[in-house]
Amino acid sequence: MGALTSVPVLCFGALTPIASLVLRRLDLNASVLWALAIIMAGSVLRSAGSVWAAFAGTAVIAAGMTLGNLIVPMVIARSFRNRTALMTSSYSASVNIAVTLSTALAAPLALLIGWQGSTAAWALAPGVIAGFVWWKVFPPQRRRDRDAVSPDTGAAGRSGENARRKPSVSIVAWPLAWIMAAAFAAHNLAYYSTVTWLPTALREVARLGESGAGLASSVFQITAVAGPLMVPLALNRMGWSMRRVMIIVCACWLALPFGMMTLPSLWLVWCILGGIAQGAFFSALFTIVIQRSRTPDESRRLTALIQTTGYIVASLGPILVGHVHDQFGGWTLPFAVIGAATVILTVCAMIAVGDTSRPAVSPADRPTEV
Repeated sequence: MGALTSVPVLCFGALTPIASLVLRRLDLNASVLWALAIIMAGSVLRSAGSVWAAFAGTAVIAAGMTLGNLIVPMVIARSFRNRTALMTSSYSASVNIAVTLSTALAAPLALLIGWQGSTAAWALAPGVIAGFVWWKVFPPQRRRDRDAVSPDTGAAGRSGENARRKPSVSIVAWPLAWIMAAAFAAHNLAYYSTVTWLPTALREVARLGESGAGLASSVFQITAVAGPLMVPLALNRMGWSMRRVMIIVCACWLALPFGMMTLPSLWLVWCILGGIAQGAFFSALFTIVIQRSRTPDESRRLTALIQTTGYIVASLGPILVGHVHDQFGGWTLPFAVIGAATVILTVCAMIAVGDTSRPAVSPADRPTEV
């Protein structure tokens, strides 16, 4: 079960560079439909009933989700640049709502149509509905139409001698890109480690039963719905700076591991603060990512670098925390590992909000003196 849970995280890290190359050749509108189709195909395969089908189907689903992870920032950068915080937060909140609903209703639905039917239904029904709505709002563009309007600039296409290749930028040589990648990696390591081990820790530290620990840890997931919605509210309605928002979000993230180390009896407070923070941090960080990138293609490459690094590191988190618990016992040191990750994400996030640099133009595209 632990290995099955880690498959999507590993796929997010390993397949993101491939997905980035695929999206470079696909129409952005059509790529959403492809991602949904892949996810639905994986869901059908996963519900076949065997162990191998479960692993293979999960990997296929993760491949489609990897495309989606890159597509969303690109769509926001292209179509909603003036509402970056609102759209990024809405995306993050809707994901958390969907996860909460599917988790709560999967078992009751399984009683009606069987667990295999329930497994398939939670991707097929939403996938068909979402695909139809997307096709109506953002229909795939014909190649002729894509050539007429540049997705990166929105300007009319140019041909012949007037066409000028846009200089490419070097994302990997941009220090801020790696700082944001480190922030996302630390955030994911803290998140997946907490999701994996919080129920066990609550049983042993807070003396909760299995049902109580499961219900208590769900607070960490449910409150993540509110976190992303607070980011655009603070930025747009209350007029706060991104630095101020990020300070509060990181403080809430820090409260969970260090609170569990010092005052575990207040676990409900720490779970609420940590849940709000983990949802808000994703939204705030990718708002910065989209604002720092100038084109959808630049957003694609920057997001690919950040997510590849972040998810590969995240896959090691639950294993590391579990190993520390096995070696030393208790939950002080395991939560110290999570706490160290939250310190790293805080430092990197503070650097990111204060950095106004732009990626440098690739050496091959720099003008040469005559």
